[in-house]
Amino acid sequence: MIALAALVTSCTSSPKAKQTSDNGSPNPAVHLVAAAPGVVTFYLALPYNANSLTDAATKAASPGPEYRHFVPLARAGGQYGATDKDISTVGDAVTGLGLGFAVDPTRLFARVFGTPAQWQKALGSPLGQQAGSASNPFVTYSLPDEVPDQLQSSGTTLLVGDADVYDAASDGSRPSSINSPDATKPGAEAWPVDTGSPLTASCQNPLLTAKQVYTPAQILDAYGIDQLTARAKGTPVVTVIDLGGGWSDQDLALAGQCWGYAPPAVAQSQGDGVPTRITNVDDETSLDLQTVAAVVPGGQLRLVQTTNGDAAFLDGFSRAIADPKGQPDVLTVSYGGCAIAEQDADPGYVKVVDSVLAMAALTGVATLIAAGDSGSTTCGAAVAGTTMSYPAVSPFVTAVGGTRLVLGQGNERTGEVVWNDSVYGGQGAGGGGTSRTQSKPWYQSKVNPGPMRTVPDGAALADMSPGWPVVLDGALQTVGGTSGATPFTAAALALVSANERAAGRPPIGLANGWFYSVEGQSGTFYDVTEGNNDLESVGCCQAAPGYDRASGLGVPHWATLPATVPAVG
Repeated sequence: MIALAALVTSCTSSPKAKQTSDNGSPNPAVHLVAAAPGVVTFYLALPYNANSLTDAATKAASPGPEYRHFVPLARAGGQYGATDKDISTVGDAVTGLGLGFAVDPTRLFARVFGTPAQWQKALGSPLGQQAGSASNPFVTYSLPDEVPDQLQSSGTTLLVGDADVYDAASDGSRPSSINSPDATKPGAEAWPVDTGSPLTASCQNPLLTAKQVYTPAQILDAYGIDQLTARAKGTPVVTVIDLGGGWSDQDLALAGQCWGYAPPAVAQSQGDGVPTRITNVDDETSLDLQTVAAVVPGGQLRLVQTTNGDAAFLDGFSRAIADPKGQPDVLTVSYGGCAIAEQDADPGYVKVVDSVLAMAALTGVATLIAAGDSGSTTCGAAVAGTTMSYPAVSPFVTAVGGTRLVLGQGNERTGEVVWNDSVYGGQGAGGGGTSRTQSKPWYQSKVNPGPMRTVPDGAALADMSPGWPVVLDGALQTVGGTSGATPFTAAALALVSANERAAGRPPIGLANGWFYSVEGQSGTFYDVTEGNNDLESVGCCQAAPGYDRASGLGVPHWATLPATVPAVG
């Protein structure tokens, strides 16, 4: 047995590289920009063919004649993104202001960047500035109300008026961003415990003794990952998008020793406004990396470290799918926000992010997003009715909800209900309900009678006790939320995708077309039929047989589901 003490491993960093055209020649106007100290970056939406891009991505993700006919990113950007003429016109206007200009490889938007002094000269007035703090170590810069015409020319739009830059000097202790169980409150039921067996670990901790945490092996057994792994071939590639959090390679190594696996090295890259690695350990990022590592210890694990600002989704998604090392099988994100507020504040931004996610689907990358931990009311009680988390409601992602899992001997799954910890005095429940901002996607036509997108698409363990294990600063903790369910599901899907590639077939890409095509088919999903995710008494949402807005299609049965992957069109 080992104690929970610090161990040392190494983390590799990957440089940025310019994109090339289909014939291999460099295109200086279209490339990733390496983060640099003192540089402030804003984003400029470019004119592109949104409808054609959506149609192409839909066909590639739908079982049928064009299923998994993926397109290389450079070709997809050239076909559906901004034209060379538009790029040249906009680029000349921006650089004429003394600012840097680089079109993202998707060709859907451009990065406009410069030092605060360069921005002041270009704008004729200084950027607004708000200092960072220990709990939020990012300096926030804001554009003035009026900007030069060159930044708002015909067909282009500035997205999000704020930009964050990491301030390492102010980084300090931060509040937890994920759920952990409190002591049982008066009148509340006692927290459940781990009833599975065997429970094996190479470390000692009171949480294990009190059976308040599941081990990764128990979860892998319960959901059939052990059987999937035994048959899997190839090397799964998973990219974690990290919004503003740091992590410890010592914690990752310690988690591996505790649970009996050798963690993969983490290839980290930096997003805009993050020129150096964020060092303060964050529970969200740590849980993502440790959960993926437990499922695919022999895989490639990548991390895109961005700011926690409003535009970080755009930066992170685009960097993940344009990775110079090649595209991942899956990218996973455990963050989200009130979809109504984001849509109202900047619908243009949501449109471009949705298009980047469509580009991911068209190029063969699956995107999994946490459905949220606020039940059916992400925006809180102040907004009437159900409110969902963005980007979980995007049509080109797989939204992952939460369950409470019950195990028996042999770690067999003996019961599973919708995650809602309010009965134990907690405040968490799996995200789910009906979007007010996104129309119903094509893959929900048979299960969703309404006109709007519903979430989640599927679910997995999210309960706080017994919950997911995570090592933070050398100490084992139990946490809950779709922040655990999402990277777990993403890593399992990456195993399937890698197996397809090893067999000479394309990767899986967006899984929703496949998942919904086998809805109701025996042995594909564990149907969750009990529980609800209603935290604010809005009457939504209750589990039921088949698809529902509390658990989606249910929990994937990874021992049998991969056999139902539709044939390439």
